[in-house]
Amino acid sequence: MKKYIIKRILQMIPTLIGASFISFSLLYLFPGDPAEFILQINMGIEPSPEEIENFRKEAGLDKPLIIQYLNWLYNVLHGDFGTSWSTGKPVLKEIMDRVPISAELFFPTLILSIISALLLGIISALYRDKLPDHISRIWSLIGISVPSFWLGLMLIWIFSVNLKLLPSYGVGSIKHAILPILTWTISFMAIKTRFVRAVILDILNEDYILTARAKGLSESAIVIKHALRNALIPILTYFSMSLSHLIVGSIMVEVVFAWPGLGSLLVESVLKRDFPVVQALVFLSAVLFLVVNFIVDILYALIDPRIRYES
Repeated sequence: MKKYIIKRILQMIPTLIGASFISFSLLYLFPGDPAEFILQINMGIEPSPEEIENFRKEAGLDKPLIIQYLNWLYNVLHGDFGTSWSTGKPVLKEIMDRVPISAELFFPTLILSIISALLLGIISALYRDKLPDHISRIWSLIGISVPSFWLGLMLIWIFSVNLKLLPSYGVGSIKHAILPILTWTISFMAIKTRFVRAVILDILNEDYILTARAKGLSESAIVIKHALRNALIPILTYFSMSLSHLIVGSIMVEVVFAWPGLGSLLVESVLKRDFPVVQALVFLSAVLFLVVNFIVDILYALIDPRIRYES
């Protein structure tokens, strides 16, 4: 296992370098001169060519692209993502201030989505082609088909505008988080429910399941003790790969409900062309995705003892 962990860490290094270069290149993907953008934001007026040239030299934007990238990467490795062009604050502080706010939605959504997808997927597989299965499939199809921003607006219209039960935007109490979490959970769990159902049904056709049925075990015992355990690896893999879907969903939900988290920060930064913040968020998202997949790979051996990475 130790050899495998070291090998996986070494494999992550070139991926992180590639992700960091893509993040840095965002500065040059937009049309126009980055130096001009910065001065326009800071000065509020159209800068002169002399001011643009002076700033380009001071900020190091006149150096070759590879030199700029290496300087940026060196600073990032030391925890310095630069300064926000729009606020003048350190980028890392801007992000860390938003992390707890996003976490208030992220973790409840993640837990509820996983539990709901597993329960509905298992129930749907147990009662295949029966009423519970039909209800679960219709619910999943609705969740897959409906865009999260439209679902959020409909929930606001129902629970905030008409019933006046819940606030429609902002933060401050548990009530403010209910609609964003509900919107995000429905959107994220829908396709996961379909996947769990498909995996469970596929495993229920295996020979060892037929043997368990021949021994007289109940269907629920077969699913929970035998099928679910063997289904955990593909389910865990799929859920970890869906992390990007969860991150994208956060952008939609936070914008609709004016929730001042990382998703809103990304949208605000793109609109303001605050590239240091956008670069940091894109890079940290890539790091988070790699770390989650690394943890999932380690969990494989714990779930299934037959897996021996050393071989």
